[in-house]
Amino acid sequence: MSGGGTVGRCGRRTWLGVAVLALLTTLCAAPLARAETASWAFDPSSWDFGVVMPDSGPTPPKAFTLTNTGDVELSVIFVSIGSEEGDFSIADNQCGKLSPGASCTISVTFDPSSAGPKNGQLGVASQGGLAPPTYVKLSGTGAGPAVAITPASQTFDPLGVGEGPSPAKSFTVTNEGQLDLTISSIHTAVFLHTDADQFPVAGGTCAAGLVVAPQGSCTVEVAFAPTRPGWLAADLFIASDAPGSPHLATVEGIGIAPPVPFPFAPSLEPPRVEILHGPVKRTPGRDATFWFRGSPTAARFLCRLDSHEPRPCSSPVRYRRLRPGRHRFAVRGIDRNGRSGRAAVARWRVLQP
Repeated sequence: MSGGGTVGRCGRRTWLGVAVLALLTTLCAAPLARAETASWAFDPSSWDFGVVMPDSGPTPPKAFTLTNTGDVELSVIFVSIGSEEGDFSIADNQCGKLSPGASCTISVTFDPSSAGPKNGQLGVASQGGLAPPTYVKLSGTGAGPAVAITPASQTFDPLGVGEGPSPAKSFTVTNEGQLDLTISSIHTAVFLHTDADQFPVAGGTCAAGLVVAPQGSCTVEVAFAPTRPGWLAADLFIASDAPGSPHLATVEGIGIAPPVPFPFAPSLEPPRVEILHGPVKRTPGRDATFWFRGSPTAARFLCRLDSHEPRPCSSPVRYRRLRPGRHRFAVRGIDRNGRSGRAAVARWRVLQP
């Protein structure tokens, strides 16, 4: 009896072990469910058609291959070309339904209507929005003239009011395009700055009506003739048939006020200076303007920013495009005998943007 009972218990244990093993085998053998993905991609994903003569007819078509990279069938229901001036066009569309792994092609041409850089995009959308829209970046250039002015700015040495014009400074105008450049006008102008009357055009080889061949250049000479004191700036304005016209360069300088004659003997006390207004102690602004005044014996002033050399100046004095960090401005008065007084100092900090 006891032996038979033991065998029965062992038999039950063996049966249970076989059942558990069978269940584990079934679970391990069952395939795991996997979510299906819907995706596709263009090859290439961008294309530059290069430089093309405007209105010369469309370029040979460029084919872009659209491949279904997912696990479900996709249907192309919308094909578009994005371009501001209609410079890019669909020449052929072979895309419809795409099985997983299948491909089709869409061909695009480029026909610029004007000179200059052009940008667009080829885009497709799927039926039901199964796959997100995908795009090809398109670019090209319409052949034409292109203006480059060097240097971008010129700074004149400080000059007394009424003592100009100064020796001229030169700008070079280069045609970096593929077609002739025709200049229509050259002058200093009030555009970004307000002192065009202080910087006369003094000569050069550039002139209205001049035709500059591709890679050719001409020059513009500008002088400084201040009629009022202070920091002065203007724009050299060059109009032409190039895209982006007019093109600008900057001229700037400091006009120095003439000394004020005194009908009495000058004081033995050195001239004093008081800063009336300047930037706050902490500011995100990268430009700074200081107003100051001197005692009656102050005939002229020297201003210094940070560790730069002192320069003749008058109120107001302006500084532009300052770097973030701590700055120090100092102004000192000088009398008619060359004696200088104690400097007035302002400190402030330009915050990181």
